Amino acid sequence: MSSTSGAGGSIICAGLSCLDLQLVGCTQSGSDEAIERYDEAIHCAGGSASMTATTLALLMKEQQQEEVHVITKIGPDFAGNTMLEFYRRAGASTRLVLSDESARTSMAVLPIFQSGKRGCYVNLACNDGFSPDEMLQQVDQYFVNDSSAGPPPARAFLFGYPHLMPKMQGASLKSMLENVRDKLSSDDNKVLIAVDLNGVDGSDTTVARSALIPALSEIDVLHLNEDEAMVLSSSSSSATTNDADERNNSLLSSALLSQISSFHEHGCAVVLLSLGSKGAFVSVTPDAKRLQQLSSSDCNMAMSQWSAGTQVHVPAFKIEHGGVNTNGAGDALFAGFSLAASSWGSKWKVCPLNAGTFASLVAWQRCDSKTRDGEGMRSAEALMDMINEQKLPVILEDDL
Repeated sequence: MSSTSGAGGSIICAGLSCLDLQLVGCTQSGSDEAIERYDEAIHCAGGSASMTATTLALLMKEQQQEEVHVITKIGPDFAGNTMLEFYRRAGASTRLVLSDESARTSMAVLPIFQSGKRGCYVNLACNDGFSPDEMLQQVDQYFVNDSSAGPPPARAFLFGYPHLMPKMQGASLKSMLENVRDKLSSDDNKVLIAVDLNGVDGSDTTVARSALIPALSEIDVLHLNEDEAMVLSSSSSSATTNDADERNNSLLSSALLSQISSFHEHGCAVVLLSLGSKGAFVSVTPDAKRLQQLSSSDCNMAMSQWSAGTQVHVPAFKIEHGGVNTNGAGDALFAGFSLAASSWGSKWKVCPLNAGTFASLVAWQRCDSKTRDGEGMRSAEALMDMINEQKLPVILEDDL
């Protein structure tokens, strides 16, 4: 595989996708049979693979050496063709998308309420049958390139959402991620493996845990929210906290801190916990050897240099004009963090705090109804400049 000493490299966004129909400005009276109203209906490419790929492609349009690829499964129908057009419009490559003539593309209806929150009704369709073998076949296609130089090295593989993809859970998920790492990594270049959770069903915690826990040793970055963390909660953890930890982590309960420690004990390198309007929490494994697995002879990604045991809170930022659409906020946070954590080069040798702040800025732009689709959106380089120059937006909590 070819390598680079700069900040370039491809990111592959894989997993669940669906064509979203957003009903923007929905009223919410509280009655099940009430006739509710909405302002407008908008289609967009939804699901983990779509949201992360379009977010990153829009951020990285100015960075010519960096590519964003989508691996997902669609059918030969209106929804599938519409999603392909959304990917291309954002600047993401569609050459790794699997189009199955016998499949039906997933669709979702999302009421976006006037409060900024949302609901979701989905038919998962071909996501239900998307298999690890199909995923790995598409990864192999990454190396099929017309250029004599071959494709640029892959810096990160982002996958979501395993709890909504029945064929990619538990031991199958672990095996798939192992194979992806083997295919995309080399002695000169290590690939970051990141997994985003959604659809974690709390009705059976044993099933929810078995879908994820066996694969944690292969996951470099795990993104989830507080509710999902508690559904996945283990009965005990060997971790202990001191007075400094308790002061620094006052936003999190002892149960949440214990569960984060449990994820690390099972082999996960970094946990990114969404806290909604309170921002996010970043926890780095106390195992330095686990981080060193991401170092390489040619270019060390930022995360491989982080201090073991670091835990930091990053704030959410306020959208001043009030036009808020939170659909895809978690995907944007996850995408931004993975971009920063997998970065190379002197400007992008970021610490956990800067990586988390960068992710929060990406989510801030994605939740802004004026910039979420690219118009007026700051580039990744511009967001990093904001951090380095400490020219950050108003913190959301400051206005509460």
